[in-house]
Amino acid sequence: MERVTHRRVRFAGQSTGSGPATCGQVSMWLDITDKDPREAFFNPSGEVEAPAGLTVDDLLAELGALVCRHESLRTYLTEDAEGGLTQTVTGSGEFPVCLVDLGDAPESLWEALAERRQVVERLPFDLKAELPIRPTIFHASGEPLAVLLSVVHTAADGTGVRNLVADLAAMARARAKGLDRPPPPPGRQPLEQARYEASAEGRRRLARASAYWDAGLAVVPPTMFPRAPRPGPPAYHAAVLHSRAADLGLNLQALRYDVSGTAVLLAATALVLGAYTGTPGCAVRLICANRTSEPERRAVACMIQGVLVSLDLGGTGFGDVVARAWSASVRAYRHGLYDGREVRRLTRSAERRRGVRLDLSCVFNDMREETRPDHRLAAHRAARPRAAEEAEVRAAMRDSVYRPEPAVEQETFALYAEDTPETLRLTLHADSRHLDPDAVRGILYGIERLLVESAFGEVRPEQVGELTGLAAGPAADLAAGRPAGPAVDLAAGRGAGGPG
Repeated sequence: MERVTHRRVRFAGQSTGSGPATCGQVSMWLDITDKDPREAFFNPSGEVEAPAGLTVDDLLAELGALVCRHESLRTYLTEDAEGGLTQTVTGSGEFPVCLVDLGDAPESLWEALAERRQVVERLPFDLKAELPIRPTIFHASGEPLAVLLSVVHTAADGTGVRNLVADLAAMARARAKGLDRPPPPPGRQPLEQARYEASAEGRRRLARASAYWDAGLAVVPPTMFPRAPRPGPPAYHAAVLHSRAADLGLNLQALRYDVSGTAVLLAATALVLGAYTGTPGCAVRLICANRTSEPERRAVACMIQGVLVSLDLGGTGFGDVVARAWSASVRAYRHGLYDGREVRRLTRSAERRRGVRLDLSCVFNDMREETRPDHRLAAHRAARPRAAEEAEVRAAMRDSVYRPEPAVEQETFALYAEDTPETLRLTLHADSRHLDPDAVRGILYGIERLLVESAFGEVRPEQVGELTGLAAGPAADLAAGRPAGPAVDLAAGRGAGGPG
């Protein structure tokens, strides 16, 4: 049986400083404070396996050193009366560490770690008074097994957490071998990032981003969900699809069109969502990493921001939408660093000019570490018979795994793509007033179906609704809470069974 205790780790003697918050911190702060702090938290986390030969006290010492190395883990955020946000880096303090003793059942580590992750990802932080890190050490009667690092999202995004995990792993390996700690990674600290944003170059970059937003807000569709929502308060749910077939279809088309996999997946998502809602265009907030230089790539910080992308869903084939998604995403990435408070002002101004409320609650986040087409596979695939390749991809659809999950986002529509071994993991968070569980299931399988069908034959945009079972009739059924009928196999001209 698990036994839980707590320790506090102290640190002292580090550099201090204060200054304006970064654009990434501001955007995440606004996102968090917009939502119910009792419910709407997603604290990113990552685990490190403990190398043999360490003690719990060894790991506590390394955790203290880790906080010393990264200013974002020693940062408090405070808001003034005018809405300005300040970051303050402390040089000394302490933070809590949870110790989970698995006793004589170390084989239960990964189950216990998954359960703990679900807890810490939903615990709010007091960003004005609490350090933004909550580690958990798992051990078996004193023998360390793993560390789960959980941080508030203003302190680190997904890449930031991966950098943090890599740093702690390197530190733990060195300690287990009796070596000196490796030097900290040369990542840009948040106060440095704030100084860059206030520089002449940074101000020019922010000004270009504001102009990009102003132009986009003038023409963006007011909403992706023109139908009135079901009555009642928002109710969020989620589901995940693991699909090898979608991964293969995605990479085939990234190779064919010589674009990033992000562009292909964005096009497929936009077309399927457009088929469900009956809208001729799609507006989403594309999550930009904002990490182009080496110091940015190595930083333990929150740098992601969601930037507006609008796509026309017309054309003679799927490739037309892919091309538009590619050019739109490239433009978006160039303008992914912006002042979130200024964008809010621009949004209110656009709403007054247009006389409508702009609903920008659709999110697309490709979190995969590698999104470029794998050209090494091109020669291998060119040598294979097309029929054999198609048969492999279609057969892989039978192995797709779908399951509901607890929602950790409060958006009308938020699609996340992640890498898992040999599969693409697609997670969709949704407001059930617009997308009930049947609709979420239909959209996820619809994206998979479109990626597969368009990999081996031309699919016109107007065919997507029929292909996926999300055409006007089925979409209306889904909106009323009735399941959609089976998808139609356009290539073979026969009905296909629903997703398994």
